[in-house]
Parts: sequence; C-alpha cells; structure tokens
Amino acid sequence: MKSFIKFLSLSLLIVALATPSFSQKNKKSKTIQEAHVTYNMTAEGSMASMMTGSSMDLYFTTNYVKLIANLMNGMVKMDVRMDNKKNSGIMLMDMMGQKKVVEMDEEQMNNSKPKNQKPTEVVYTKKFKKIAGYKCQEALVTVEGMDEPAIVYVTEKIKPNNLGDVSMMQFTGLKGFPLSWKIEQQGMVINMVATKVSLDKLDKDTFDMTIPEGYEKMDIDDLKGMGNAFGM
Repeated sequence: MKSFIKFLSLSLLIVALATPSFSQKNKKSKTIQEAHVTYNMTAEGSMASMMTGSSMDLYFTTNYVKLIANLMNGMVKMDVRMDNKKNSGIMLMDMMGQKKVVEMDEEQMNNSKPKNQKPTEVVYTKKFKKIAGYKCQEALVTVEGMDEPAIVYVTEKIKPNNLGDVSMMQFTGLKGFPLSWKIEQQGMVINMVATKVSLDKLDKDTFDMTIPEGYEKMDIDDLKGMGNAFGM
C-alpha cells in the first residue's frame, strides 16, 4: 500500500513539479504562460487499476499555480494552490470525508524539497505525437527510486513561469511542458494524458488562498504521519 501511495504521488505531481522555471523578462515571448490543462488517467495492475477514470486539472499564470485531482470516483480529492511571488501555498485534501489542510510558507516549502537526490536524467528521442493540439517530443526521464524511466511527452509551446519552483519537485530539466506521461513501477502502470488546453484568461478567484470551512489544519509532519498520504 505504501509503495502504491508513493507511486501515485509521483504520477500526479510530475506535471506540477517537473517543469523548469522560465523568465518573465521577455514580454514578447510567444510561448503560453497562462492556461487551464485537463488530464485524464488510466491505470493497470494491482491497486492501480482503481485509479482509471481519475482526472486532474492544472491552472497556471505567471504568478500562481493550482492543481485539482479527483481520484477513485471522487472518493479522494486534492487541491493545491501556490503563490509563486510569495513562495507560499495551501494543500487541501478530502479523503473519504476527512478534510485536512496544510498551509505552506517559504521555509516549509524549501525544507520539503528532496535532499541529496541524484540529478534527473532526461534523454530525448526522435518520437513525436500530437496531444491536445500540440506537437510533443518524447523524453525518457529517470529519477532516483524509480525502476523504469518515465515516458514523458513535452511541448515547447507551453512554458509557464516558475511552475518548477513548487516544493517537493521530483523531475527537473525538461525543456518544455508535459502533456502526457507514463510511469511504470512494481507491475503498476499509470498514464496521464492531456485532453484539453484552454487559453481563456483565468479569474483571480481561481487561486483564492482562503481555506474553506470544515477543514482541519495540519502541518507537513502531521500529514506524513497519516501514512504519507500522497507521498507528501
């Protein structure tokens, strides 16, 4: 169970934690730095199969990031909101009615990043495919602790600013934004594929840091004590 939780954590968070930072100085850049990306998940093997049909929505601007994951037909929900300017955020979790929230300041975020982790190895292949309307290149990404390289498809048309600075980064060094990835470990396989990229301007309320009613405050250490929920 513990290995599955860590596996799922990596599978869900790669998109929000994998992309490198891009400067805001070049205002004439034609790359996309604000969007809403919707992903669907399919899974195979052992406990992973129950994740088929799960979804993830990622919202980002040059200053904010929001990730919403709906898992196991809504039994588990995760909502992470980050303020890149203040280097802070909140993580809301609803696990079968148990609602928890973790508030993260700059110090906590820095302390939560992996320590002494070997550099990520990224190897680009000559394979390309179109995903959600964008041409993507295949990259084989190897991270310490993974049995097999993740197969990631990235597009250089989307380069959100500072998305890779979110704490607990797992993957680094990608030259573009991941619209698809496949992770295989211990007989379990999870595929995440973007189905839609919306470029409509995002409302500021999307990234509201107000904690909803009914959530119990916890710190990161308390969360780790809950069976390392989502590996965080």
